[in-house]
Amino acid sequence: MNMATTKKIVIKSAHPKKEFKKELAGKMESALPEVKTKLGDKKFQRRIKKAAKILVQGLHKKDFSNNNYGDGSATEKASVKKIKGAKKSKIEQQELPTV
Repeated sequence: MNMATTKKIVIKSAHPKKEFKKELAGKMESALPEVKTKLGDKKFQRRIKKAAKILVQGLHKKDFSNNNYGDGSATEKASVKKIKGAKKSKIEQQELPTV
């Protein structure tokens, strides 16, 4: 008898500096649509990525401690994943007697 069981997996969020860099790139992209049309998508994305990297250069974990980017350490989120084909143990398969 194949029963699906669940397994808890811990997912760590990205480094606050990386989160900030992605958010900064998104803001620059939305602020400069005319440059995007002139350069083309591929060149524009590459330049935005470089610009965000340069702007974030020199910032450290402590710089993000008071912002919405976490406390400077990776936060953990638990998620549940179903594993197909896993068998339950004999103890789990036994039903509890009713009174």
